[in-house]
Amino acid sequence: MAERENWKWWVGHDEERYHTECDTREEAAYIASEEQDGGYIVEALKPANIKISRYFDGHRFVEDAEENAYEDHGDPDGDVEIFPVTYELRKDLEDMVRAAMDAWQEKHGLVFTGFQFSASRNEEYVPASAEVE
Repeated sequence: MAERENWKWWVGHDEERYHTECDTREEAAYIASEEQDGGYIVEALKPANIKISRYFDGHRFVEDAEENAYEDHGDPDGDVEIFPVTYELRKDLEDMVRAAMDAWQEKHGLVFTGFQFSASRNEEYVPASAEVE
């Protein structure tokens, strides 16, 4: 089931960084004009939930394991791998770990949205109320 898009209004001092989330355009415009010396407002969408599993890399994990285990189990001449894992096995490991990570994230109700917007629209500058008079 697709999640419903949740567009919100945001306020910023410039058009590069927004700091305050609002439910309505009117609330965002008020904050920009009354609570700061003018500013930008934008209607934006943040990701619904970023899956942390997306950033697990099976190849990197096996390489790190090889490096970390070398002192205890490695061949001093460097000719024998400790973990000789094929591409297919690494891919299977990655798929299984990612599934476990997704289950962990869901079990604990973890919602990650990050900092950046996934989409934006209706950006405008709102002058300070003193500039309008």
